Amino acid sequence: MLINPHDRFFKEMMGDVENAQAFLETYLPPKILQTIDVDTMRAEKDSFIEQDLKEFYADLLFRATIRTRKAYVYILLEHKSYSDQNIGMQLLRYMSAIWDKEIKKQKNRRLPLILPIVIYQGKEKWGASTQFADRIEGVETMEGSLKKAIPHFEYYLYDFSSNSGEEIKGPDDLRLYLETIRMASIKDPEKFKEAYLRITTVFVTREETERSERLYGTFIHYIYYLTAREDFSRLVQLTRTVSVERSERMQTIAEWLIQDGMEKGREQLLWKQISKKFPQVPKAYYEKLKTLTIDQLDNLGLELMDMQNEEELKKHLPM
Repeated sequence: MLINPHDRFFKEMMGDVENAQAFLETYLPPKILQTIDVDTMRAEKDSFIEQDLKEFYADLLFRATIRTRKAYVYILLEHKSYSDQNIGMQLLRYMSAIWDKEIKKQKNRRLPLILPIVIYQGKEKWGASTQFADRIEGVETMEGSLKKAIPHFEYYLYDFSSNSGEEIKGPDDLRLYLETIRMASIKDPEKFKEAYLRITTVFVTREETERSERLYGTFIHYIYYLTAREDFSRLVQLTRTVSVERSERMQTIAEWLIQDGMEKGREQLLWKQISKKFPQVPKAYYEKLKTLTIDQLDNLGLELMDMQNEEELKKHLPM
């Protein structure tokens, strides 16, 4: 299973500029939205999440024009089971990293505005303050002169946990994404199935365009990694009550993912064995290893035991 199945789903859906634009147009306060030229939004490749936090967060950075100036929209996905009191601290760290990159480009230039947005899909309703200053002890009774020493910013929080009551709205693709991440936070198995069936029915009734089919494939990938194998099999059968065609496609995707997982598992195990036997072997061989079929991997694994030197390995992994 992926360490963070939410990351891929989030980046494939919200990384689509049209969906990101639709999210801002649907959910930002009108006074803020009118300052942003959403047509100028462009996705950046940068990610600022530390490796040890990728299990709990995913992020996207967009360049945009705000009040006719270059600026950024930074969207952080929070999918812990509970609201995190330290999210403001993390945002401050990631915003500083964005500004650091700007300083390296042009040291004396004034820094661009960053609009921080948090999308939350945990299992409990969000309860943390969206004001960074509220994280400072005693801020409530602090005199104004002391408050000047505190960084002041507020992030826009959108809670799509199953108990939040946040209305899901916007264009079709955006609603399907938000309905799906809300479904992922549902604890009750029967309510989860009801939500899944409702979303699947929408896909069945939609026109089968290339975009719609790609979205459905992304949805099934997410469900596959989100659920246990036996639960996924039950969902395949549940889908059959709505559409035999969709049910069969689910099964095909699952078989492909299982096969892909088996190949990657074999690759990683075999590379460990190769590295142990030939400690100086170049890492470039691992890239070649990833191009082999399962039968070729199995054959290499059997012959590896009798290999005496790297020259024999090269016969199986020609560079």
